[in-house]
Amino acid sequence: MLSESSLPQSKLAYLEQTTDSPYCLLMLHGWMDNAASFIPVIHELPNSHCIALDFPGHGFSPHRQDYYHFVDYVDDVYVALNELNLSKPVILVGHSLGALVASCFAAAFPEQLSGLVCIDGIGPLSLASHETSTHLAKAIRQRQQLKPAKGFAELDYAVALRAKTNAISTENSRLLVERATIQREGLWYWRHDEKLKLGSPLRFSEEQAKQICQAAVTPCLLLAANEYPLLKPDYIALRQQWFNNIQTQLLSGGHHLHMQNPHATAQLLQDFIKTIV
Repeated sequence: MLSESSLPQSKLAYLEQTTDSPYCLLMLHGWMDNAASFIPVIHELPNSHCIALDFPGHGFSPHRQDYYHFVDYVDDVYVALNELNLSKPVILVGHSLGALVASCFAAAFPEQLSGLVCIDGIGPLSLASHETSTHLAKAIRQRQQLKPAKGFAELDYAVALRAKTNAISTENSRLLVERATIQREGLWYWRHDEKLKLGSPLRFSEEQAKQICQAAVTPCLLLAANEYPLLKPDYIALRQQWFNNIQTQLLSGGHHLHMQNPHATAQLLQDFIKTIV
């Protein structure tokens, strides 16, 4: 049974499945997703203690007053772990953006984790040094072009749109959409902060990304999609070389493989956990 909660100080929202398992899976969703993206795989892990966070600006969590910078998500995880005060080993499970954040957290605070699971994302995004100024200018211009969100009449419109965009089932799309929308004055609106659509002005260089991956000494499992993958084979091969302790498994499904293929995802998670806890 999943319960709805929020952290007392940061007010970050989360879903929790409480069990007496000797470890906790702290789950971090992808960009513009929310904690509900992990519901299918949590249902396949009935004996695991699972906590799925909503990042700021997503789901039921509050919006940031300022813009969204990647490194602040690492701080969100640090704050959440402090507030949760878990007295058991923690395994970070991140999808997409959540996987990038989890990788960086593992590099900065390896002593706080027993394991790291990355789903179709690994290590921070990086940028060639010669592209820095162009990227900065583009991101700043975007801030001046942001428009208010528009409402829509039918929730099913959003469900169908999300299912098509992410190549997921209507059922899985509804899980995400119901946590990502709110109704006001007869119209539906996305809950997420519109500022999430803005690109981050700064990214790590390739050398910085390499150092972060090398510093993530926590045992790591990478689950990558073999259908319409976000991660290309050459990218995976390069990042694998940077990690000290990593195993990789390809799963059928696309970028949201943990929703499309939750049973296989859960089985690989359980096999990995047996080797580290």
